[in-house]
Amino acid sequence: MTASFNRRRLLQGGTIAAAAAAIGNFATPARAVDTANTAAPLQFNTDGTFKIMQFNDTQDDHLTDRRTLEFMGKALDHEKPNFALINGDVITSGPQDNEQVYQALNNVVMPMESRGIPWAVTFGNHDEDSTEEGGTTVFEPEMTNFVRQYRYNYNAPLDEAVYGASNTHLLVNGSTSSSPEFAIWMLDSGRYLDDALAGQPTDELPSYDYIRSSQIKWYRDLSIATEEQYGKKIPGLMYFHIPTFEHRDMWFGGPYNDTEAQHKAAVARHGIEGVKHEGVYVGAFNSGIYSAARERGDILGMYCGHDHINTFHGNYFGVELGYSPGTGFGTYGLNDGTWDMHTLRGARVFELNENTDRVYESTRLVFAKDLGIDMNPEPQKIEQPEAFPEYVTPGNSTPVPTPAPAQGSIDLSSNGLSSI
Repeated sequence: MTASFNRRRLLQGGTIAAAAAAIGNFATPARAVDTANTAAPLQFNTDGTFKIMQFNDTQDDHLTDRRTLEFMGKALDHEKPNFALINGDVITSGPQDNEQVYQALNNVVMPMESRGIPWAVTFGNHDEDSTEEGGTTVFEPEMTNFVRQYRYNYNAPLDEAVYGASNTHLLVNGSTSSSPEFAIWMLDSGRYLDDALAGQPTDELPSYDYIRSSQIKWYRDLSIATEEQYGKKIPGLMYFHIPTFEHRDMWFGGPYNDTEAQHKAAVARHGIEGVKHEGVYVGAFNSGIYSAARERGDILGMYCGHDHINTFHGNYFGVELGYSPGTGFGTYGLNDGTWDMHTLRGARVFELNENTDRVYESTRLVFAKDLGIDMNPEPQKIEQPEAFPEYVTPGNSTPVPTPAPAQGSIDLSSNGLSSI
């Protein structure tokens, strides 16, 4: 189902310039980084299964809508994933000081942390908005260092050689071995495009950022290094916030298609399931992450968020492309202000099985409405932020070592987080 829903421009409040990122010489893929912080390797269960849960757009301030946290907790308890991620727009512009930024982050990561579930975040276009609208000084690099204090966080440390602050590569070991059977890739798809490039205004371009060439090189180099080390390509899934051009192309069956008839043909061709209630809001340029993944042949699916009321997925010439719907109750939904508003709040589950040739078996959605969450369109803010764990220091710019499973980045031979 399509609709002429264009809320994105209303949410922006004008163009916000993307934060500058240092891009230097490319790092050697297998280089150990920050070895003082090592991560307990992810591992398949004894029955050979592994489950990933993707949340998206939790997008709230330090007084998160209580139903966001309730849904996340119920979904985690119901599904019992081995790994969970919040795939961008973790928080929004609401925080008015630095402490509120850290409180907003803490609220939505505690459902995983308090249950001892390994987790990570990617960043979206809204995570730094409070630096423009609230006067805070917490940017994404500080957010990365902050979340890496948590005992069950698996975000990799920062690397100035690669654009963005949340690029992370995780290897999942086999149930009875220290050799990886699957990979989880998380990329930072950036924030907003600059107002002008090369002296030319960009007002006719999509206003969002895009995955950069340094990130694509990082992926390709690390994918090749992993294959060389283990003697095989490691199949994986890739997550980032802003959809690719190919997400839109798949829906209509090609880059120059835009009719309902062409969409119907694409449904049959690409096995599309789910709904499209708003546009596919891509970045300014198609920099080629999809084609790079297709060429390498190890990425089985690429999943995004960003467009809260899209849920579709399908197989686009050998690579699954899809959405997880918006998770957070504090931002826009379907038919805002009506009882439909929260009906698509949800998460996506990915089922893996090391005993199958493909390893990645299936994906499905979990909706808040099916877990008994209140669908009232009126906001329901928590009265005070969730308490920080005793081992987490708000505003600390240096990751703090913690007793157990630690976090960080180790080289490929250790089968945990690989370096960026």
